[in-house]
Amino acid sequence: MKTNGILTLTTDFSDDIYVGQMKGVIVSINPEARIIDLTHRIKSFGILEAAFFISQVCPTFPPGTVHIVVIDPGVGTKRRGIILLTDRHFYIGPDNGIFHFVKKIENLKKVVEIDMNLFKDACFTFHGRDIFAPVGAYLSSGRKMEEFGKIVDKDTIVSLSLPEGCIIYIDAFGNIITNIKKEFFYGDKLIIKYGNKKVKATFARTFSEVKEGEYVVLRGSSGYLEVDKNKSSAADELAAKTGEKISISRAS
Repeated sequence: MKTNGILTLTTDFSDDIYVGQMKGVIVSINPEARIIDLTHRIKSFGILEAAFFISQVCPTFPPGTVHIVVIDPGVGTKRRGIILLTDRHFYIGPDNGIFHFVKKIENLKKVVEIDMNLFKDACFTFHGRDIFAPVGAYLSSGRKMEEFGKIVDKDTIVSLSLPEGCIIYIDAFGNIITNIKKEFFYGDKLIIKYGNKKVKATFARTFSEVKEGEYVVLRGSSGYLEVDKNKSSAADELAAKTGEKISISRAS
C-alpha cells in the first residue's frame, strides 16, 4: 500500500514542548507531510483510553494514512516499537496494548518490529521524537516498512486484558462507554452497578427520551453500550474511572 502523505498524531503530551518537537522532526524529513493532530489530551499513561480513541478516529481517514500513537509509560525499556499495516492504514507506536481495538476492527496484514539499533542516538525517554516520528516521516515519503526492522508474527502484538463489563472510555460529556454489547429492548428498565453504587436507567435510542438528569443507556456510535445522563455527566455522578468494572442488567 502506498502512503498518501497524511500523518496523524495521538499522544498524552498535552500542550507541552514534545508535540512541536515531533512535528519538527517529521517536516525536516518530509517537508510535504500533512500532519493532523487527533488529540494530545489522552490522560497521562492512558493506554486503554488511547486504544479506544484511535480505533474510533483513525479508520475514518483515507487509505494510506500513517498514524503515530505515543502513549508510552514503558519508554526506554525492552518493550517493542512496532509498525502495523492493515488493509487501510499504517500504525506506529509502542507495543503496549494501544493497538488492542485497531487489530480487531481492521484487517491486520503485516507487523514489523522496529530495529532500535537503527536509532542508536535516540533518547531513552523520548522515542516519540527520536524513533516513531522519523519512521512515520520516512514511511510517508515512500520508504518501505521492512527497512525499519523484521516482520514478526501478528499474534504477538500485546493485547489488553479486559473483563467483560469494563469502562473503556469516558468522553468530554461524561458519557461512560463500556465494552458491553448486550441486547435490550428500547424502553427496558435497567440497573447499573458500579462499585458500591446502584442506579436505575432506561434503555433508549437517544438522550432526550428520558427526563433531564436521568440515567439512560444507549448503544453508541461505537456499537458498545454507554451509560449517560441527559444533559449531565454520568461519569462525575458515579465517580467513574476508565478500566474499572461496571454492569448493566434488566431490573427485576
